[in-house]
Amino acid sequence: MIYFMISAIIGLISLQYFGLNYQIQGLNRAVITTPIELMYKSVLVYGEQPMFEKADFEDIVLGYYSAILHKYSNSYHIGFYYYNTIDDSMCLTNECDGVEITIDCKLNINYQYHRVMFYEMSEGIH
Repeated sequence: MIYFMISAIIGLISLQYFGLNYQIQGLNRAVITTPIELMYKSVLVYGEQPMFEKADFEDIVLGYYSAILHKYSNSYHIGFYYYNTIDDSMCLTNECDGVEITIDCKLNINYQYHRVMFYEMSEGIH
């Protein structure tokens, strides 16, 4: 009888870890393999320097991740921080050449998925 209870507990724990691993691998696959063409859809060129168009960029990225992340997590947050790549200062205008995307997902009671990605424009992109 005791072996039956121990095997049932081990089975439940294994099932929980399988579910958590499935969620983590799915989120990693979705986030790490984000198509770079998705980011280029909202790039504007002012003179010689390419810049992110904030409103378009956020709409495109939020639409892409919202379609994917809900499969793996019921609660997620996507944050944007725009900066200037020359001096790493916060960009308050609409002419930013660097963006930091933060993705936070709550997977279960005690595990939080957190990923930060940086995208920067260089002068060679047109």
